[in-house]
Amino acid sequence: MTDMKRRDVLRYSAAGAVTAASTLFGVQALAGPNSAQGPEKAAPNDPRDFDETYKGKKIKGKHNSGGKDELHINNRKLALTVISTLFVPEDGSEPYVAMAYISAINHYDPVEIDNGKNKGGLKKLARKVVDMLGDLELSDEAARAHSH
Repeated sequence: MTDMKRRDVLRYSAAGAVTAASTLFGVQALAGPNSAQGPEKAAPNDPRDFDETYKGKKIKGKHNSGGKDELHINNRKLALTVISTLFVPEDGSEPYVAMAYISAINHYDPVEIDNGKNKGGLKKLARKVVDMLGDLELSDEAARAHSH
């Protein structure tokens, strides 16, 4: 066996410390920008979010930033598409253009997205879908997104 000199021990120890520090830095970089600060705090819930039962089916809606809202019926996702469309109010007031949700279920019957005057659009859509489904359940295909 060879005798290690004090200089070699220090050199190898320093190399090991650099390797360990590099590994730690790499893991933190891959995990995300806030990982080094501890667990991320959950974003506050949107007051329009819901998780309830309607006509025997569990409906859950979550409003996300950037218009990527989510809707689940009995724990099955329903893909949503946001479109601009013309609404003709039944009360005889002036028609107007607004953003709306459509899905594979209500494709030709859009539901206006929540905004200043329209509250609960995602919940309205969930209930409309349940009414249309009746005793049926969403298939896996309902989660497939499409665009217009």
